[in-house]
Amino acid sequence: MPGVDLYLMSASPPCRSVLMACRAAKVDVNVKDVDLFKGEHKEEAYTKINPMQEVPAIDDDGFKMSESRAIMCYLCDKYGKETSLYPKEHQERAIVNKMLYFDMGTFNKAISAFVGPQLFKKEDPDKDKEADMKRALDKFEKALDGNQYATGNSLTIADFCLLTSLVLADALKYDLSPWCNIMAWFQRMKDLPYYEECNAPFYELVKSLSEKK
Repeated sequence: MPGVDLYLMSASPPCRSVLMACRAAKVDVNVKDVDLFKGEHKEEAYTKINPMQEVPAIDDDGFKMSESRAIMCYLCDKYGKETSLYPKEHQERAIVNKMLYFDMGTFNKAISAFVGPQLFKKEDPDKDKEADMKRALDKFEKALDGNQYATGNSLTIADFCLLTSLVLADALKYDLSPWCNIMAWFQRMKDLPYYEECNAPFYELVKSLSEKK
């Protein structure tokens, strides 16, 4: 396999999720940077890859696809060398899917709504949005009871999505210490050999934005 072309912006949370999944699954990808700040995602060449003009996207020998969670499922199914990341067994896979949807519909949604305006628009904290985020954190905290990872004691692609969501709050320096299970899980994720490579660009972006007046 010559490799799948993976189009991403390195600081983007969904792009980082996909890159971490590729590293964990040992999927060979050719990383193609797309600079959203320069509008490269709206250029004709990229629009041919993804008409929705969003990142991430892949081109697998002419098969083009977008949406980070769908990309992770596809790549792990077709090329992944670590099958536990997206199990074949129906019930195990269903639990992974459940946590992927929990991240998309609850966890990421709540954290992004609270953190985003503060990080990127310099707005004051919204108490109602903070309450929503705390409820989402409570739910994930409970899901982690007795588990090392989001779906049990094995790392799966759901962990990568949940991680990049949590990193938003961490970059804001939000106090996560009341959620002990989450803090322990977060440290396990930080200990992964590809964590720094995949997540440093986001922290660097946040730092650069904070230095701008």
